[in-house]
Amino acid sequence: MNRNVLIPTFVLGLSLIVAGCQSPEATAQATPAAAPPAIDVSVVSATTGSIEAALEISGTLAPRSRVPVKPRVPGTLERVLVDIGDAVTAGQTIATMDRREIDAQVDAAVAAVAVAKASVENAEAGLSNAILESDRAQVLFDKGALPRQRLDAAQTARRSSTAQRDLATANLAQAEASLRRAREVQRDATITSPVTGFIVERNYDAGAIPGDKPVAVVADLRQMKLEAGVSELEAGRLRVGMKARVEAQAKPGEHFDGELAAINPEVDERNRHFRIEVRVPNEGRQLLSGMYATARVVESTKDDIVRLPKDAVATRDGARMVLKVQDGVVTPTEVTEGVSDGTFVQILSGVTAGDTVVADGRRQVAAGSKVRAVAAR
Repeated sequence: MNRNVLIPTFVLGLSLIVAGCQSPEATAQATPAAAPPAIDVSVVSATTGSIEAALEISGTLAPRSRVPVKPRVPGTLERVLVDIGDAVTAGQTIATMDRREIDAQVDAAVAAVAVAKASVENAEAGLSNAILESDRAQVLFDKGALPRQRLDAAQTARRSSTAQRDLATANLAQAEASLRRAREVQRDATITSPVTGFIVERNYDAGAIPGDKPVAVVADLRQMKLEAGVSELEAGRLRVGMKARVEAQAKPGEHFDGELAAINPEVDERNRHFRIEVRVPNEGRQLLSGMYATARVVESTKDDIVRLPKDAVATRDGARMVLKVQDGVVTPTEVTEGVSDGTFVQILSGVTAGDTVVADGRRQVAAGSKVRAVAAR
């Protein structure tokens, strides 16, 4: 075979053998690495606006006043004039007791007063006569026409008549006091409402003998209250008179304006909480006793501030940080926070209005990562 043909053929075969023995890793190293793809992240922008610093409490609504009505005298109920839900005014009769025995006691007391008055009149007449006899005896004695013994007897009779008159007067006063007491008992047999409100509980019917329970309970629903316990730090920021916004679970989309009406100055030793009370007008009776509600007590309002959604700020390495996005690159940035309303947080430093940050500050995105910004919904 021609030598000029064998040499190129041998070289070609050797090249194929070498290429077949080369490792895949070596081939990969020879190819340039591709850049990692950009990550899609939800972003939000820092805005300028207002924030209300507020404290939220929740609990069950209760009437401002709730008064149980019990009879003041023992006995049997003769009539019950109200039912649950009825509106009553202060002084209105809600029930009466059987007062036949009480009326008889009043009649006896009236008769006793009449007897006592007659006794007083009789004693007054006897005293008048004794005074005349004593004066007459004194005149005769002065003229020497009457012995000393008769004068002494007349004066003694006068003192005795005076004592009889005083005793009769005291008996009259005692009889009148008994009559007043009997009439008070008579009045107590009529059970009246002590406050204006609504009947929220009725426990007995006519003919029953009331026991430990009240005959009825009257609640003043014109003003409702919401009570809760707050920590020492929270109590220190609150002041009586602060405005509150009350929302009831049973009234979605509605809110009612109230105010912080009371702060207990003594801590509850069991949980180290201070009791506070928010009151809200309820003239239209839209709020009912027992409804679950929340109250937002406004501590202060900050206007024209830089703010971010609170979820955009997270704690990293002991500092409060946001993931700022600029030109598609993520840069962790430390920020200083101010007040918060539970939805937004005030940013004092680190971010200015218009800056874009990752919506979820807890998302694990490395510094310098390329991202594709997607507006948060």
